[in-house]
Amino acid sequence: MKVKTILLILMAVMLSALLSGCSGGAMGSNSWSGLTADAEKAYLANGSFVYAVTLSNGSQAWRYPVEKADTKESFFAAPVMTDDGQLLVASAGANHSLISLNANTGTVTWIFAEAEGGWISSLLVTEDAIYAPNTDGTLYALDLNGNLLWKQALDGQLWAPPVSDGEYLYVTSLDHQLYAISLRSHEIVWQKDLSGAVPGSPVLDADGTLYIGTFGSEIIAIDTTSQNTSWSTTTNGWIWDAAVLEEGTLYVGDLEGYFYALDTANGSTRWNPIQPNGPIVGTPLVTDDFIVIGTESGTAYAIDREGKIVWTQTVGGRLYSAPVQGGELILVSPMETDYVLVALDFEGRQVWNFTPAQ
Repeated sequence: MKVKTILLILMAVMLSALLSGCSGGAMGSNSWSGLTADAEKAYLANGSFVYAVTLSNGSQAWRYPVEKADTKESFFAAPVMTDDGQLLVASAGANHSLISLNANTGTVTWIFAEAEGGWISSLLVTEDAIYAPNTDGTLYALDLNGNLLWKQALDGQLWAPPVSDGEYLYVTSLDHQLYAISLRSHEIVWQKDLSGAVPGSPVLDADGTLYIGTFGSEIIAIDTTSQNTSWSTTTNGWIWDAAVLEEGTLYVGDLEGYFYALDTANGSTRWNPIQPNGPIVGTPLVTDDFIVIGTESGTAYAIDREGKIVWTQTVGGRLYSAPVQGGELILVSPMETDYVLVALDFEGRQVWNFTPAQ
């Protein structure tokens, strides 16, 4: 079954990381990657290393660590940029490190290593704080210099970054729970059982509605004021990563390989779900022209807002990480290939691929 295959792969990656099983070199083809980009560089968290790759030609700008890998580190959460030039990377390895790198050079600015578990989740960064969910079931709040401000223990492992409306943080858990945490008191104000594990982040709209995909094969809309469920829509398979919201439409894929466009007013489908060629794990990428998804079969799809496939490109391997836009390129990171990063143009043509040096 496809769902079990994906779960087994991720659990194998996690187990390798937590048991310090990474090789001395790059994990490369066997690693689930975290990817982000700005206008000039892509930043790839891949196994034992974090890479900065120049978008103009696909060359390596820097690598962390510079020399041999630290076998107690394993990176696959998406790095996060801060306004002051930090690149925050979180390790699932035995060091339990949350590391700030200089985005230009890859040098270490600070390291936070007080958590008791590995970091599967990416982070939420605001003007004055970093909110970091950990597999030890704790949400850590740090200042931008890496100092602990406060922490709040929750139930279950935390695999996804929270979202915030400026008054509360909304955090999901593998223990089926949604938590609302006050930014003023740092306490849990309310929580709600979602009847399914939630490995992905919530999506919050301007009206205060959260949209959450679950392993209960549902997309659930929750009004944060009343804490009531506004609507729920059943999907064909489990939802792994966060949906993406655009002007009243929610785009999301499931692990049975269906791709949906839902009306946020009531959860109805805007067009019949399409089924490309394999499970859809990562959050879709919305561009001006179309929406891009990757599938387990290693194919990238561009889909217009009417549900029509604009182009496809076979990248190879398994596309589990969310696609990312970097400048005029669409970036995808395949698993189980020699190359760990592929750049496509907006016609779906491959521009370059990046293979780490050994």
